[in-house]
Amino acid sequence: MLIRFTLKNYRSFRDAQELSLVASSAKEQSDSVIHVSGLEEGLLPIAAIYGPNASGKSNLFHALQFFVQAIEHSQRSWKPDAGVPASPFMLDNRDKEASEFQLDFVSNNSRFQYGFSHNSEQFLKEWLHSYPSGRKQVWFERDTDSAGQIKFGKHLLGENRAIETMTRKNSLFLSAAAQSNHEMILPLFAWLTSKIRFLSGSRSTISTDQAQKLAKLETKDRILRLLSEADLGIVGMTVEKEPIDEKFAEIIDDMLKRISLITNSTTPIQAPREVYKVIFQHRGKNNANIPLTNQNESAGTLAFLSLLGPALETIDSGGVLCVDELDASLHPMLALEVVRLFRNLKKNDMQVQLIFNTHDVNLLDSSLLRRDEVWFTEKDNEGGSHLYALSDFAPRKHENLKRGYLQGRYGAVPFLSPMSLDAPEE
Repeated sequence: MLIRFTLKNYRSFRDAQELSLVASSAKEQSDSVIHVSGLEEGLLPIAAIYGPNASGKSNLFHALQFFVQAIEHSQRSWKPDAGVPASPFMLDNRDKEASEFQLDFVSNNSRFQYGFSHNSEQFLKEWLHSYPSGRKQVWFERDTDSAGQIKFGKHLLGENRAIETMTRKNSLFLSAAAQSNHEMILPLFAWLTSKIRFLSGSRSTISTDQAQKLAKLETKDRILRLLSEADLGIVGMTVEKEPIDEKFAEIIDDMLKRISLITNSTTPIQAPREVYKVIFQHRGKNNANIPLTNQNESAGTLAFLSLLGPALETIDSGGVLCVDELDASLHPMLALEVVRLFRNLKKNDMQVQLIFNTHDVNLLDSSLLRRDEVWFTEKDNEGGSHLYALSDFAPRKHENLKRGYLQGRYGAVPFLSPMSLDAPEE
């Protein structure tokens, strides 16, 4: 589970900012707070982020996604002499300074703190600490300003020095250790790279990968039930498999090989030899079931379906689902249902969390969100994004949050000048 994520000097975030999923002492919906063995703090299952366009909401997700991708790919896939793909704040001289990220998280009921800093050439610092019984244990600390060697704590057992020699300047030790099957690092690597899921961009289509998962998921009946309850007219759903023309697949294989050579990727990529497509049955005249492919479905139906698959997968296996623009193409009632899936877990044994950004203010008055689960992003006069919680304002128990937000009581709303279509005076 995520406890806190901090970032600094990344895209629109100039100064250090923190997203915390630590529950406050508020009594509202106290039964939804997740208590993890060995952790004094209660954790929240949901974080909803509001703010005007270009205020930094998506950049927060990009930062967390870059954090995960660096762990997963820096040793295995990044070109050795290509440096680190840096995205610093560009509106002042911060582009010469280091970007920094840190994640506090719980894996297998143990708390860890992992982070790193980097510039465009190399990783400058990297650290991993554990907190058994609340006491800090240093597993390793890396600092290019020190003597050069990584400092390993006595609790990290394994071939640490041998792995250190294989760790490049532009790769993380955590990534290199996982590639070397380090026994103590592998579980953390697996959690960080598989339990934090991301949904972003357009969700108006169903990819082959999504359709394939629908074909295999034991939750298929649950998805169909949720689609039916959403009053979309869908009464059935099947997934069909079709072979891809072999000559076309060979052309794609050749293109992928060329891309691998250009990017110096060592990961073999091959075009799929089959595709999956979803067929929906709609109730028609005289209760007849009419099959329709996803090309004939509305963007809202496809967006809802593309959310349900990852949502149920996360709920069933545990982890964190991060959704950029939850309400994209969705009716407010459907967005509400997705949030309710995570809120209504009567016993959150799988330690499931949902983090999303949205413009849907109806969620603020839905009684689903606690005050400490609502966050805002806002830019200052110099273009830097700031992240802060609704609970910082201590709103009254029965305060109309939707109206207060739209009136600018909590900030994070655009300040609009009167717009005119008149031609400018000459």
